[in-house]
Amino acid sequence: MLKNTFYAILLLLFVVSFSSNSDAQDKSKKETKTEVKKDSKTSSKPFNTVCPVTGEDLDHSITYVYKEKTYSLCCKRCLAKFQKDPEKYIKNLSEDGTKFIKK
Repeated sequence: MLKNTFYAILLLLFVVSFSSNSDAQDKSKKETKTEVKKDSKTSSKPFNTVCPVTGEDLDHSITYVYKEKTYSLCCKRCLAKFQKDPEKYIKNLSEDGTKFIKK
């Protein structure tokens, strides 16, 4: 009888630990799906074709996301300026982001 009780407790512990592990995996899958949805709002392709700070050609490895829109810049110095006041430099771009219009 003592042996049967021991096996029943052992089986119960196994079932409980398995179900809690399964819940943790389901929760992490849901979190991953949420992250993907957040990322899908932001376009990874840069909106602009000229630097919003200087009007020069872009270095496509230097980007900054502002209000769910990706902007590319020509250098790290311009990136630092853009990060401080994006609205100021966005005004320098045409509506389609293809021309530099100093305002």
